[in-house]
Amino acid sequence: MLRITEDRKSIFVSTKKSASSIHWDDAQQLASKAHPNAKAINSLLHNIHLKLSFYFANIEEGHSPRVEMIKDMVERLTGAIKKVPKMKLLEFFTQEVDRLKALERYGYAGVFHVTLSRLKKFMGDEDMAFVDIDINFIRRFEDWQVHRGIALTTRSIDLRGFRTIWRNAIKEKHCPENHYPFKDFAFGKYNNPKTKKRAISQEQFKKIAELDLGDDDKLINSRNYFMFSYYCRGLNFTDLASLKWVNITDGFINYVRAKTKEEFSFKLHPVALQILEYYKNLEGNSDAGYVFPILYKRHATIRSERDRKQKIRTRVNGDLKTMAEMAGIEKNITTYVARHTYATTLKAKGHTIEEIGKTLGHDNTKTTEIYLDEIGDPLFDDRINESI
Repeated sequence: MLRITEDRKSIFVSTKKSASSIHWDDAQQLASKAHPNAKAINSLLHNIHLKLSFYFANIEEGHSPRVEMIKDMVERLTGAIKKVPKMKLLEFFTQEVDRLKALERYGYAGVFHVTLSRLKKFMGDEDMAFVDIDINFIRRFEDWQVHRGIALTTRSIDLRGFRTIWRNAIKEKHCPENHYPFKDFAFGKYNNPKTKKRAISQEQFKKIAELDLGDDDKLINSRNYFMFSYYCRGLNFTDLASLKWVNITDGFINYVRAKTKEEFSFKLHPVALQILEYYKNLEGNSDAGYVFPILYKRHATIRSERDRKQKIRTRVNGDLKTMAEMAGIEKNITTYVARHTYATTLKAKGHTIEEIGKTLGHDNTKTTEIYLDEIGDPLFDDRINESI
Protein backbone atom coordinates (compact mmCIF):
# COMPACT_ATOMS: atom_id res chain seq x y z
CA MET A 1 0.00 0.00 0.00
CA LEU A 2 1.15 3.53 -0.75
CA ARG A 3 0.26 6.06 1.95
CA ILE A 4 -0.46 9.68 0.96
CA THR A 5 -0.70 12.18 3.80
CA GLU A 6 -2.20 15.64 3.44
CA ASP A 7 -3.13 17.97 6.31
CA ARG A 8 -2.47 15.10 8.73
CA LYS A 9 -5.00 12.92 6.94
CA SER A 10 -3.80 9.73 5.27
CA ILE A 11 -5.25 7.85 2.35
CA PHE A 12 -3.95 4.55 1.01
CA VAL A 13 -3.59 3.39 -2.58
CA SER A 14 -3.05 -0.28 -3.33
CA THR A 15 -0.06 -1.28 -5.47
CA LYS A 16 -1.76 -4.60 -6.18
CA LYS A 17 1.34 -6.37 -4.83
CA SER A 18 1.95 -8.07 -1.49
CA ALA A 19 4.76 -9.51 0.63
CA SER A 20 4.89 -11.17 4.03
CA SER A 21 7.03 -9.68 6.79
CA ILE A 22 9.78 -12.23 6.16
CA HIS A 23 9.90 -11.23 2.49
CA TRP A 24 9.95 -7.46 3.13
CA ASP A 25 13.00 -5.23 3.69
CA ASP A 26 11.60 -2.52 5.95
CA ALA A 27 14.72 -0.37 5.81
CA GLN A 28 14.80 -0.28 2.00
CA GLN A 29 11.01 -0.35 1.64
CA LEU A 30 11.43 -3.07 -0.98
CA ALA A 31 10.75 -6.76 -1.34
CA SER A 32 13.64 -8.88 -0.12
CA LYS A 33 15.58 -11.05 -2.52
CA ALA A 34 13.92 -14.09 -0.96
CA HIS A 35 10.53 -13.03 -2.36
CA PRO A 36 9.69 -15.11 -5.44
CA ASN A 37 8.47 -11.96 -7.30
CA ALA A 38 11.04 -9.58 -5.85
CA LYS A 39 12.24 -8.35 -9.24
CA ALA A 40 8.76 -7.44 -10.54
CA ILE A 41 7.65 -5.86 -7.26
CA ASN A 42 10.80 -3.79 -6.80
CA SER A 43 10.74 -2.69 -10.43
CA LEU A 44 7.19 -1.41 -9.93
CA LEU A 45 8.10 0.36 -6.68
CA HIS A 46 11.14 1.99 -8.30
CA ASN A 47 8.96 3.12 -11.20
CA ILE A 48 6.36 4.64 -8.83
CA HIS A 49 9.14 6.39 -6.88
CA LEU A 50 10.66 7.75 -10.10
CA LYS A 51 7.35 9.04 -11.48
CA LEU A 52 6.32 10.67 -8.21
CA SER A 53 9.76 12.26 -7.72
CA PHE A 54 9.47 13.77 -11.21
CA TYR A 55 5.95 14.99 -10.43
CA PHE A 56 6.98 16.69 -7.17
CA ALA A 57 10.07 18.22 -8.77
CA ASN A 58 7.97 19.90 -11.44
CA ILE A 59 5.24 21.41 -9.26
CA GLU A 60 5.12 25.14 -9.93
CA GLU A 61 5.93 27.52 -7.09
CA GLY A 62 2.82 28.45 -5.12
CA HIS A 63 0.97 25.27 -6.12
CA SER A 64 0.34 22.24 -3.93
CA PRO A 65 0.54 18.55 -4.91
CA ARG A 66 -2.79 17.08 -6.00
CA VAL A 67 -3.83 13.99 -4.12
CA GLU A 68 -6.07 12.86 -6.94
CA MET A 69 -3.21 13.21 -9.42
CA ILE A 70 -0.94 11.04 -7.25
CA LYS A 71 -3.64 8.38 -6.93
CA ASP A 72 -4.21 8.36 -10.69
CA MET A 73 -0.48 7.96 -11.37
CA VAL A 74 -0.14 4.99 -8.99
CA GLU A 75 -3.29 3.31 -10.28
CA ARG A 76 -2.13 3.66 -13.88
CA LEU A 77 1.29 2.17 -13.04
CA THR A 78 -0.19 -0.74 -11.08
CA GLY A 79 -2.92 -1.48 -13.62
CA ALA A 80 -5.51 -1.19 -10.88
CA ILE A 81 -9.13 -1.57 -11.92
CA LYS A 82 -10.66 1.81 -11.41
CA LYS A 83 -14.12 2.59 -10.21
CA VAL A 84 -16.40 4.68 -12.35
CA PRO A 85 -14.27 7.82 -12.88
CA LYS A 86 -15.31 10.87 -10.92
CA MET A 87 -15.94 14.04 -12.89
CA LYS A 88 -13.80 17.07 -12.30
CA LEU A 89 -15.11 20.56 -11.61
CA LEU A 90 -15.36 22.06 -15.10
CA GLU A 91 -16.57 18.79 -16.60
CA PHE A 92 -19.34 18.43 -14.02
CA PHE A 93 -20.23 22.14 -14.25
CA THR A 94 -20.66 21.76 -18.03
CA GLN A 95 -22.85 18.69 -17.53
CA GLU A 96 -25.09 20.62 -15.13
CA VAL A 97 -25.52 23.45 -17.66
CA ASP A 98 -26.47 20.93 -20.35
CA ARG A 99 -28.90 19.22 -17.96
CA LEU A 100 -30.69 22.52 -17.24
CA LYS A 101 -30.95 23.24 -20.97
CA ALA A 102 -32.46 19.79 -21.55
CA LEU A 103 -35.04 20.61 -18.87
CA GLU A 104 -35.71 23.91 -20.72
CA ARG A 105 -34.61 25.88 -17.67
CA TYR A 106 -32.72 28.28 -19.87
CA GLY A 107 -32.62 31.11 -17.35
CA TYR A 108 -30.70 29.08 -14.78
CA ALA A 109 -28.59 27.48 -17.50
CA GLY A 110 -27.59 30.92 -18.73
CA VAL A 111 -26.59 32.07 -15.25
CA PHE A 112 -24.51 28.93 -14.62
CA HIS A 113 -22.94 29.19 -18.08
CA VAL A 114 -21.63 32.68 -17.30
CA THR A 115 -20.17 31.48 -13.98
CA LEU A 116 -18.61 28.48 -15.73
CA SER A 117 -17.00 30.79 -18.30
CA ARG A 118 -15.44 32.88 -15.53
CA LEU A 119 -14.14 29.80 -13.74
CA LYS A 120 -12.56 28.56 -16.98
CA LYS A 121 -10.76 31.88 -17.42
CA PHE A 122 -9.60 31.84 -13.81
CA MET A 123 -8.35 28.24 -14.10
CA GLY A 124 -6.83 28.71 -17.54
CA ASP A 125 -9.14 25.94 -18.85
CA GLU A 126 -7.20 23.42 -16.70
CA ASP A 127 -9.72 21.19 -14.96
CA MET A 128 -9.28 20.04 -11.35
CA ALA A 129 -10.73 17.29 -9.19
CA PHE A 130 -13.09 18.48 -6.46
CA VAL A 131 -10.87 16.96 -3.77
CA ASP A 132 -7.97 19.12 -4.95
CA ILE A 133 -9.93 22.35 -4.52
CA ASP A 134 -9.82 24.01 -1.12
CA ILE A 135 -10.92 27.23 0.56
CA ASN A 136 -7.85 29.02 -0.81
CA PHE A 137 -8.97 28.26 -4.35
CA ILE A 138 -12.37 29.86 -3.67
CA ARG A 139 -10.76 32.92 -2.09
CA ARG A 140 -8.38 33.31 -5.02
CA PHE A 141 -11.33 33.09 -7.41
CA GLU A 142 -13.06 35.83 -5.40
CA ASP A 143 -9.91 37.99 -5.52
CA TRP A 144 -9.65 37.39 -9.26
CA GLN A 145 -13.23 38.69 -9.68
CA VAL A 146 -12.56 41.77 -7.54
CA HIS A 147 -9.42 42.67 -9.49
CA ARG A 148 -11.42 42.54 -12.72
CA GLY A 149 -14.03 44.95 -11.41
CA ILE A 150 -16.84 42.39 -11.22
CA ALA A 151 -19.67 43.89 -9.15
CA LEU A 152 -20.65 42.58 -5.72
CA THR A 153 -24.04 41.35 -6.94
CA THR A 154 -22.44 39.48 -9.84
CA ARG A 155 -19.83 37.92 -7.54
CA SER A 156 -22.66 36.83 -5.26
CA ILE A 157 -24.41 35.09 -8.17
CA ASP A 158 -21.17 33.39 -9.28
CA LEU A 159 -20.16 32.15 -5.84
CA ARG A 160 -23.64 30.93 -4.93
CA GLY A 161 -23.89 29.15 -8.26
CA PHE A 162 -20.48 27.58 -7.66
CA ARG A 163 -21.69 26.41 -4.25
CA THR A 164 -24.85 24.90 -5.74
CA ILE A 165 -22.83 22.97 -8.31
CA TRP A 166 -20.55 21.71 -5.52
CA ARG A 167 -23.52 20.42 -3.52
CA ASN A 168 -24.84 18.64 -6.60
CA ALA A 169 -21.43 17.05 -7.15
CA ILE A 170 -21.53 15.70 -3.59
CA LYS A 171 -25.01 14.26 -4.20
CA GLU A 172 -23.77 12.50 -7.32
CA LYS A 173 -20.67 11.12 -5.55
CA HIS A 174 -18.14 13.12 -7.57
CA CYS A 175 -16.94 14.71 -4.35
CA PRO A 176 -16.75 13.27 -0.80
CA GLU A 177 -19.38 14.58 1.61
CA ASN A 178 -16.73 15.69 4.09
CA HIS A 179 -14.93 17.81 1.50
CA TYR A 180 -16.94 21.03 1.46
CA PRO A 181 -14.65 24.11 1.49
CA PHE A 182 -17.60 26.49 1.23
CA LYS A 183 -18.29 25.86 4.93
CA ASP A 184 -15.25 28.02 5.67
CA PHE A 185 -16.11 30.75 3.19
CA ALA A 186 -17.59 33.99 4.55
CA PHE A 187 -20.79 34.69 2.62
CA GLY A 188 -21.87 37.52 4.96
CA LYS A 189 -21.17 40.33 2.55
CA TYR A 190 -23.12 38.50 -0.16
CA ASN A 191 -26.25 37.81 1.88
CA ASN A 192 -28.18 40.87 0.74
CA PRO A 193 -26.37 42.37 -2.25
CA LYS A 194 -28.17 45.38 -3.68
CA THR A 195 -28.18 46.49 -7.26
CA LYS A 196 -28.55 50.26 -7.35
CA LYS A 197 -31.84 50.97 -9.03
CA ARG A 198 -32.00 54.08 -11.22
CA ALA A 199 -34.82 56.46 -12.02
CA ILE A 200 -34.95 59.63 -14.07
CA SER A 201 -36.80 62.85 -13.31
CA GLN A 202 -40.06 63.84 -14.97
CA GLU A 203 -38.16 66.51 -16.88
CA GLN A 204 -35.76 63.91 -18.26
CA PHE A 205 -38.63 61.55 -19.05
CA LYS A 206 -40.32 64.35 -20.98
CA LYS A 207 -37.14 64.93 -22.99
CA ILE A 208 -37.13 61.28 -24.08
CA ALA A 209 -40.83 61.48 -24.97
CA GLU A 210 -40.38 64.60 -27.09
CA LEU A 211 -37.26 63.57 -29.02
CA ASP A 212 -37.52 63.91 -32.79
CA LEU A 213 -36.65 60.43 -33.99
CA GLY A 214 -37.58 61.04 -37.62
CA ASP A 215 -38.52 57.82 -39.37
CA ASP A 216 -36.11 55.60 -37.44
CA ASP A 217 -38.46 52.67 -36.74
CA LYS A 218 -35.97 50.96 -34.43
CA LEU A 219 -35.67 53.96 -32.11
CA ILE A 220 -39.41 54.63 -32.30
CA ASN A 221 -40.18 51.07 -31.20
CA SER A 222 -37.68 51.22 -28.36
CA ARG A 223 -39.09 54.50 -27.08
CA ASN A 224 -42.63 53.12 -27.35
CA TYR A 225 -41.66 50.09 -25.25
CA PHE A 226 -40.10 52.38 -22.63
CA MET A 227 -43.11 54.71 -22.56
CA PHE A 228 -45.65 51.87 -22.53
CA SER A 229 -43.84 50.25 -19.61
CA TYR A 230 -43.98 53.50 -17.64
CA TYR A 231 -47.66 54.21 -18.40
CA CYS A 232 -48.60 50.60 -17.62
CA ARG A 233 -47.46 50.86 -14.02
CA GLY A 234 -43.89 49.69 -14.53
CA LEU A 235 -44.70 46.72 -16.76
CA ASN A 236 -41.44 44.79 -17.13
CA PHE A 237 -40.01 43.93 -20.53
CA THR A 238 -40.73 40.19 -20.37
CA ASP A 239 -44.43 40.81 -19.76
CA LEU A 240 -44.51 43.59 -22.36
CA ALA A 241 -43.07 41.27 -25.02
CA SER A 242 -45.60 38.54 -24.11
CA LEU A 243 -48.59 40.87 -24.24
CA LYS A 244 -51.23 39.85 -26.79
CA TRP A 245 -54.18 41.74 -28.21
CA VAL A 246 -56.51 39.42 -26.28
CA ASN A 247 -55.06 40.98 -23.12
CA ILE A 248 -56.52 44.36 -24.16
CA THR A 249 -60.28 44.80 -23.72
CA ASP A 250 -62.37 47.98 -23.68
CA GLY A 251 -59.46 50.18 -22.64
CA PHE A 252 -58.33 47.77 -19.92
CA ILE A 253 -55.25 45.57 -19.75
CA ASN A 254 -55.38 42.09 -18.21
CA TYR A 255 -52.26 39.94 -17.86
CA VAL A 256 -50.42 37.58 -15.52
CA ARG A 257 -46.97 38.71 -14.45
CA ALA A 258 -44.42 36.04 -15.42
CA LYS A 259 -42.23 36.57 -12.35
CA THR A 260 -44.89 36.26 -9.64
CA LYS A 261 -47.80 34.64 -11.52
CA GLU A 262 -50.00 37.43 -10.12
CA GLU A 263 -52.88 38.67 -12.26
CA PHE A 264 -53.12 42.39 -13.04
CA SER A 265 -56.06 44.28 -14.45
CA PHE A 266 -56.38 48.06 -14.75
CA LYS A 267 -57.60 50.88 -16.95
CA LEU A 268 -55.01 52.02 -19.49
CA HIS A 269 -53.54 55.52 -19.48
CA PRO A 270 -54.38 57.66 -22.57
CA VAL A 271 -50.72 57.63 -23.68
CA ALA A 272 -50.65 53.81 -23.47
CA LEU A 273 -53.79 53.70 -25.62
CA GLN A 274 -52.12 55.96 -28.20
CA ILE A 275 -49.15 53.58 -28.37
CA LEU A 276 -51.49 50.62 -28.86
CA GLU A 277 -53.26 52.46 -31.67
CA TYR A 278 -49.90 52.89 -33.41
CA TYR A 279 -49.40 49.10 -33.51
CA LYS A 280 -52.92 48.02 -34.45
CA ASN A 281 -52.36 47.99 -38.20
CA LEU A 282 -48.61 48.32 -38.31
CA GLU A 283 -46.97 46.62 -41.28
CA GLY A 284 -44.65 43.85 -40.11
CA ASN A 285 -46.39 43.42 -36.79
CA SER A 286 -46.48 40.05 -35.03
CA ASP A 287 -48.16 37.20 -36.90
CA ALA A 288 -48.83 35.39 -33.61
CA GLY A 289 -51.23 37.84 -31.97
CA TYR A 290 -48.66 39.74 -29.92
CA VAL A 291 -49.12 43.48 -29.51
CA PHE A 292 -45.54 44.45 -30.22
CA PRO A 293 -43.28 43.30 -33.11
CA ILE A 294 -41.06 41.20 -30.88
CA LEU A 295 -42.40 37.64 -30.92
CA TYR A 296 -43.62 35.83 -34.03
CA LYS A 297 -44.88 32.35 -34.92
CA ARG A 298 -41.32 31.23 -35.51
CA HIS A 299 -40.58 31.75 -31.82
CA ALA A 300 -42.53 28.63 -30.91
CA THR A 301 -40.24 27.06 -28.33
CA ILE A 302 -39.42 28.25 -24.83
CA ARG A 303 -35.78 28.69 -25.75
CA SER A 304 -36.39 30.62 -28.97
CA GLU A 305 -38.85 32.91 -27.18
CA ARG A 306 -36.41 33.55 -24.35
CA ASP A 307 -33.51 34.19 -26.71
CA ARG A 308 -35.61 36.55 -28.80
CA LYS A 309 -36.68 38.56 -25.75
CA GLN A 310 -33.10 38.82 -24.57
CA LYS A 311 -31.91 39.92 -28.01
CA ILE A 312 -34.56 42.64 -28.33
CA ARG A 313 -34.10 43.84 -24.75
CA THR A 314 -30.37 44.25 -25.38
CA ARG A 315 -31.12 46.19 -28.55
CA VAL A 316 -33.69 48.38 -26.78
CA ASN A 317 -31.22 49.18 -24.01
CA GLY A 318 -28.71 50.23 -26.65
CA ASP A 319 -31.34 52.44 -28.28
CA LEU A 320 -32.26 53.99 -24.92
CA LYS A 321 -28.62 54.83 -24.37
CA THR A 322 -28.57 56.55 -27.76
CA MET A 323 -31.71 58.51 -26.93
CA ALA A 324 -30.32 59.53 -23.54
CA GLU A 325 -27.28 61.00 -25.32
CA MET A 326 -29.57 62.78 -27.79
CA ALA A 327 -31.53 64.26 -24.88
CA GLY A 328 -28.42 65.27 -22.95
CA ILE A 329 -29.08 62.79 -20.13
CA GLU A 330 -25.94 61.35 -18.54
CA LYS A 331 -27.66 58.51 -16.67
CA ASN A 332 -27.60 55.01 -18.11
CA ILE A 333 -31.23 54.39 -19.14
CA THR A 334 -32.48 50.81 -19.52
CA THR A 335 -35.89 49.15 -19.71
CA TYR A 336 -35.85 48.79 -15.90
CA VAL A 337 -35.60 52.56 -15.47
CA ALA A 338 -39.20 52.92 -16.70
CA ARG A 339 -40.46 50.87 -13.73
CA HIS A 340 -38.23 52.69 -11.26
CA THR A 341 -39.24 56.10 -12.63
CA TYR A 342 -42.91 55.14 -12.38
CA ALA A 343 -42.47 54.27 -8.69
CA THR A 344 -40.59 57.48 -7.78
CA THR A 345 -43.10 59.60 -9.70
CA LEU A 346 -45.95 58.20 -7.61
CA LYS A 347 -43.92 58.82 -4.45
CA ALA A 348 -43.15 62.42 -5.48
CA LYS A 349 -46.83 63.07 -6.14
CA GLY A 350 -47.87 61.97 -2.68
CA HIS A 351 -49.18 58.44 -3.21
CA THR A 352 -48.95 56.17 -0.19
CA ILE A 353 -46.55 53.26 0.14
CA GLU A 354 -49.58 50.93 0.09
CA GLU A 355 -50.83 52.37 -3.22
CA ILE A 356 -47.42 52.23 -4.86
CA GLY A 357 -46.80 48.68 -3.64
CA LYS A 358 -50.17 47.48 -4.87
CA THR A 359 -49.54 48.71 -8.42
CA LEU A 360 -46.03 47.19 -8.42
CA GLY A 361 -47.34 43.83 -7.23
CA HIS A 362 -45.52 43.81 -3.88
CA ASP A 363 -46.82 41.54 -1.14
CA ASN A 364 -46.23 44.00 1.70
CA THR A 365 -45.28 47.60 2.41
CA LYS A 366 -41.84 46.59 3.69
CA THR A 367 -40.93 45.32 0.22
CA THR A 368 -42.07 48.61 -1.30
CA GLU A 369 -40.13 50.65 1.25
CA ILE A 370 -36.95 48.71 0.48
CA TYR A 371 -37.62 49.03 -3.26
CA LEU A 372 -38.06 52.80 -3.08
CA ASP A 373 -35.06 53.15 -0.79
CA GLU A 374 -32.88 51.31 -3.32
CA ILE A 375 -34.07 53.58 -6.11
CA GLY A 376 -33.58 56.76 -4.14
CA ASP A 377 -35.39 60.01 -4.82
CA PRO A 378 -34.22 61.94 -7.92
CA LEU A 379 -36.07 65.02 -6.65
CA PHE A 380 -34.62 64.91 -3.14
CA ASP A 381 -31.42 66.84 -3.94
CA ASP A 382 -33.43 69.55 -5.72
CA ARG A 383 -35.73 69.99 -2.74
CA ILE A 384 -32.78 70.21 -0.33
CA ASN A 385 -30.92 72.71 -2.50
CA GLU A 386 -34.04 74.87 -2.81
CA SER A 387 -34.29 74.96 0.98
CA ILE A 388 -30.81 76.31 1.70
